[in-house]
Amino acid sequence: MIALGYIVPTIVAAFFIGFFAPLVGIVVGFFIHIIVLQIRISKKIDRLMDRLDGKNINT
Repeated sequence: MIALGYIVPTIVAAFFIGFFAPLVGIVVGFFIHIIVLQIRISKKIDRLMDRLDGKNINT
């Protein structure tokens, strides 16, 4: 998934930008990478909070 976020923009940019396509692929892929990681971290935090909600720590 993450690798496609770098490869696909590079291929698309090769048709429009040419020589600078790898730079565009890196920049766009980086932002896709950040978004995917934020979604994964958010899901893990939600699962952890759901687990903790089942246990009452204060009593």
